[in-house]
Amino acid sequence: MNYIFFDIECANCFQGKGKICSFGYVITNERFRVLEKRDIVINPRSKFHLAGRGNHPGIVLAYDEAEFKAAPLFSAYYDEIRELLQDENNIVFGFSVMSDAGFIKSECERYKKEVFDYNFIDVQRIYTDMHSLTNTPGLIKCASEYGVKQTQEIHKSDDDAFFTMRVMKGLCKESRLSPLELIEKYPNCKCWSKNGELDNEFVKFKAIQKANRLSKMEKLTGSKRSNWMYSKSDNHNEFVKYASNVFVHYSSPSPLCGKRICFSNLYEEFHFSEMMNIVSELAKHGVRYTHKPYACDIFVTYSLKNKNDEEYECFRLNKALKCAESGERSIEFISIDELIEMLNLNKDEIANLDRSKLSALWKRSPANV
Repeated sequence: MNYIFFDIECANCFQGKGKICSFGYVITNERFRVLEKRDIVINPRSKFHLAGRGNHPGIVLAYDEAEFKAAPLFSAYYDEIRELLQDENNIVFGFSVMSDAGFIKSECERYKKEVFDYNFIDVQRIYTDMHSLTNTPGLIKCASEYGVKQTQEIHKSDDDAFFTMRVMKGLCKESRLSPLELIEKYPNCKCWSKNGELDNEFVKFKAIQKANRLSKMEKLTGSKRSNWMYSKSDNHNEFVKYASNVFVHYSSPSPLCGKRICFSNLYEEFHFSEMMNIVSELAKHGVRYTHKPYACDIFVTYSLKNKNDEEYECFRLNKALKCAESGERSIEFISIDELIEMLNLNKDEIANLDRSKLSALWKRSPANV
């Protein structure tokens, strides 16, 4: 069995679709002895855009633009690349390889070629999981740990494929495991192209993790996911629109009239219906909702603990406490239960949202006609 390490460079990635300008690969035997190293130069049939964005610097490719444009198109190498990656006698590796697989997919689609099936391994994921890292490191950082002294100032696909091989070889030496044993020990590295779609075990693993985390939060909060307010979700957008435009009765005789109130994010994020009803009732008392803890007169606290009886941190509460302690603003701190009792509301009733019973929006209020 041989190992194939591949890497791809693109002229641009406009609209998220890479226009491949080089496909480099290294073939080794099971002892990592290099049998072949090759860089296939490809005409991307598109303009070059290599400038960086934000904190990401641009890249420099190994060949002149003229050399790329004089080369054959991707379609001319399609069969060769397909045969290379589909060979059952080979194990295919890459570094952060889902991106490269995505480039192959988009080029197949651009040139009306079949998006072929093949399996491949992400060496970056093995490195990350083996070292229990949260953030995924770059290729050269990993390679330098295993004796590679070259830089990546110039991007050359076959060189980057070689660096990937050196990382895999180093991981095997460090762990004293073979590539197959590493793959089985860290299965999130497994990726594949099947029926025209790309997928990998890490995505599935994260989906399961997320589902478990959401189920846990449902139990802890006693609130169903449909009642949560994630940023930019429909619930969140509706709440923000309503809280910003509800008519506040500043002529109310309530002792709360004229106050601004902010809620713990731990309560607000998991209680959409309750927050809509509470803000509606507060408006009748002349109280304006704010999501800014440093601009409130009243801060509503809420305790949420995990299964180990440890308190979750509330970033809004921290800001409100800091503001109050510094003397910048006088803030009264009350619990959500105290507020509900103060407003003479029923916990069970406010858990059910009847939009027809909410306070009117400012534009619809008779006081503003």
